[in-house]
Amino acid sequence: MTREAEYAGGMMDKRLQTRLWRVLLAMAIGGIVSLTTPSLSADENDFDETGLLTREGQHLRLTSDVDDALLLNDLIQSFDDSVPQWLAFWGVPESRAANWKIQGYLMRNVDTFRKSGALPNYVPRFDHGYSTPQTIWIRHQDTTYYNRHLVLHEGIHSLAFELFGAGGPSWYMEGTAELLALHRDRVPTPSKQPRSELSLNTSVLAQSMDVFTINQLPRDRLDTPGWGRYKIVAQHREAGTLPTLKSVLKLPTELNGEVEAYTWCWAASSLFTKSPESNAAFLKAARNGSDQSEAFTSEFYREVAEQWPVLSARWRLMMNDLDYGFDWSRHRVKLSTSDPRASGVPIQMRVTPDQSWQSVGVWFPKGARLRFAADGRCHVTPDWISEPAGITLEYNRGHPLGQLQVCVLPIATPAGTTIPGLDIRPVITRADMAKSTAIASEESTDESTPTMGTSVIAITEPSWVLLRINLPAGHTPVDTTPDTQEAYQVQIAPIW
Repeated sequence: MTREAEYAGGMMDKRLQTRLWRVLLAMAIGGIVSLTTPSLSADENDFDETGLLTREGQHLRLTSDVDDALLLNDLIQSFDDSVPQWLAFWGVPESRAANWKIQGYLMRNVDTFRKSGALPNYVPRFDHGYSTPQTIWIRHQDTTYYNRHLVLHEGIHSLAFELFGAGGPSWYMEGTAELLALHRDRVPTPSKQPRSELSLNTSVLAQSMDVFTINQLPRDRLDTPGWGRYKIVAQHREAGTLPTLKSVLKLPTELNGEVEAYTWCWAASSLFTKSPESNAAFLKAARNGSDQSEAFTSEFYREVAEQWPVLSARWRLMMNDLDYGFDWSRHRVKLSTSDPRASGVPIQMRVTPDQSWQSVGVWFPKGARLRFAADGRCHVTPDWISEPAGITLEYNRGHPLGQLQVCVLPIATPAGTTIPGLDIRPVITRADMAKSTAIASEESTDESTPTMGTSVIAITEPSWVLLRINLPAGHTPVDTTPDTQEAYQVQIAPIW
């Protein structure tokens, strides 16, 4: 397990979390006299002769030289909350892990654990985490979130050994562990039950927090302090060095702590689980976890080979758009290898702000040329309304907010190890809007006519054509009723 440098505001986040835990502890002391394990405070009797603190849950026994009982309780509670969700992800009955339990070590001073034998000499040096079928070791991190993320990540490796004999080759093993360790921190929620009705079998932590859920994409940096995978994607996107999807499946067995490799493994796993073309095959592959050879990947590829052009295209779109707020419900574009060939008949479609890229629904052959016209208005913020040319009061990724954009997406998968940048351009420019307004004024017509774009899109190889309204990845559309849903009306005229 690896990590990059914590973002600049991380220490402030840690202080806010510490204050929160103190408030919760005060509430517990004031209202509940006895609690079952895991307890929320530590005294001298909780430390062994070596000065280590131990906390124990259903699936994790955690020992640490970090004198922070609240942190340890959080980690084992989160671990126990995650196990049923991991099993559900794989479609495994909870009974399979009813008696499963591992030993964990959270280490501030690694030498202490080396000398005591708790960290055996056969375990290689590592920067963040390491796991065996029965034990995980975590180096203490600066934030509660990242300590938790590492405990979950390494715990998933151990559970994969228990269920499947191992986690498969590196791209699958590390990708799955990152996917299922990614989570959002708990948020305090006031209890609606009288205190007398709160079960003494439930810790104050669980009573005072909302449901803990894994496999959650971060909405902003505060969701995942220290994780930083989006920063890696942005850097490679800017440099033009984003990997192809097939090259991710060819990553070496030993990743040697390379943060970029973990990023691609996680992103590929997210894509495969969220795409209907590959979800079943990806989950099925876990059963072959004991096979860490190329045969594992070959078998998976055979399962999805027919749909590989779609998966590769989705990967290119994902790598272009991935950022805080990215949500698969908005970014899962409808593509199919069964899409019909364009007939040459003009196409009309509505492009709505609730989705990102939206397919025209056909593919275009090499040599086709397309001209666009568009009209309509939609909210890009609660207070700002845009037309297809976009507004210049605010920009997203260097282009006006609300701008109607077109992407020519080749069907053929890219050759080589890196993906070329997407061909994205405006459909209607502000110059087009000005020209259209002038013509409408001269003709003195009261009828609204679409603005005609001046550029012609040339198709140089068989491609899908996608349209979207330029909005941030985490954009929340303004609520509208189904009858009044905002959209741009687009006309596409093929020129053969």
